[in-house]
Amino acid sequence: MAADLGEGGVLLDTARPVAAFVSPTVLEYLAGRPPAVEHREQYARCLDGWRAAGLVADADGAPAGGDGLDGLRVRADEEAVQRPVLTVTMAKSCGFCAQLSADLAANAAVLRALEASVLLVEDGHERVLGAPLDRRTRVRLAELGRAAAKTGTPSALLCTPGRPARSRLGFLEVSAVLSELSGADPDVTVMEAPTTCSVNVAAKPVDALVAARVGGRRVGIAVRGAEALEAVRGVTGGGDEFGYTPATLTVERPGSMFLLFRGGELLARARNADALRAALGVVLAGYAPSGPAGLRLLAGAAVHEGGEAVLFPRNWVTDLVTHGTRLERGGWRVCLEPFSTVRPDSRGGLVLLSCSPEGSSAVSPVAGVLTQALERPGPLSRARLLAQVTNWIARPTTAGAVDTLAASLGELPVHAGTWRQAVAHLTGAAPQGR
Repeated sequence: MAADLGEGGVLLDTARPVAAFVSPTVLEYLAGRPPAVEHREQYARCLDGWRAAGLVADADGAPAGGDGLDGLRVRADEEAVQRPVLTVTMAKSCGFCAQLSADLAANAAVLRALEASVLLVEDGHERVLGAPLDRRTRVRLAELGRAAAKTGTPSALLCTPGRPARSRLGFLEVSAVLSELSGADPDVTVMEAPTTCSVNVAAKPVDALVAARVGGRRVGIAVRGAEALEAVRGVTGGGDEFGYTPATLTVERPGSMFLLFRGGELLARARNADALRAALGVVLAGYAPSGPAGLRLLAGAAVHEGGEAVLFPRNWVTDLVTHGTRLERGGWRVCLEPFSTVRPDSRGGLVLLSCSPEGSSAVSPVAGVLTQALERPGPLSRARLLAQVTNWIARPTTAGAVDTLAASLGELPVHAGTWRQAVAHLTGAAPQGR
């Protein structure tokens, strides 16, 4: 769908975190107005770019070629297997694959108990997890796996006795199949796409993987160290249960402090186990489906002691938490919640919901947005900056939610720069009013 932001807008997929900024002329194309003759070449380029990003699809739904995953699925249908076999293709150059490898290692006990086989194919090497696999089937499926790598990694082909083969592409889809094979419900298991930073955090071995239950959802917590594990179990009540669970949070104690990560974001540095338990409780509560009604944003937030809040990009969370003491001296507190939940207010702006260290309900008017300056020359249009903010909405979402967010941005001040400039801005003056 496309959201109009005045001088341009944002085209986004409400199911996946994919979006693009669109110019005023291109926005008219999306509204159904045919391009003028002199703009047809530009329109064609736009369509090609949107199609490549998965934002638009051909109306006739052209079938994939023989080298695509659909073609490979047909070839995989010819395999007679005695039990479910999932062939997962990865590449060492793929960051999503690195996160998947870390999750597989953390779920080693679950995979050993599988009544299915997982064949991992990576850069010419294969290994089998779960139930053993005969050589012929292993060789044949490894060949199909290597062919699947041409479409993208990680990818997977699931062969099940008496059923058509299924193909899956991408970290989230492959993780969902692994969860399903283990007997867990992928629909209630939290799965978040990794980032470069999250891969770095996940790279080291973990001592335990705790699956926490939060309002019917399952959240995986990777733990390093006995003290950290004891503190985590103090919040989750144990949380060890059968079922493949990707690691969404990580808790460790590399030195004098406990560290709590969400993917690659450092959410909290706790000086003792009690502080860690309090922080972890707030974060886990943020994943509960029964949280405050509003628009969930993949963005960070900070609240001033005067009551006003600012929003900032998710990739700044670690830096602002690291400089939390400086921000606290300026009266600011960085929120712990995994999402910044906002809703429109009566004045046409936004309010931030439930960012309280005690876990109680709170409402803070959003006084401004701090966002990343674009890495390109030329002036920054307000529409382009607002397109960044609109793209923060968490998927899956609805067209109505996107329109509501775009309309609520209104005259909200937006400051573009770096996280260092954001810290200086916040600590150098009191929060700006509307």
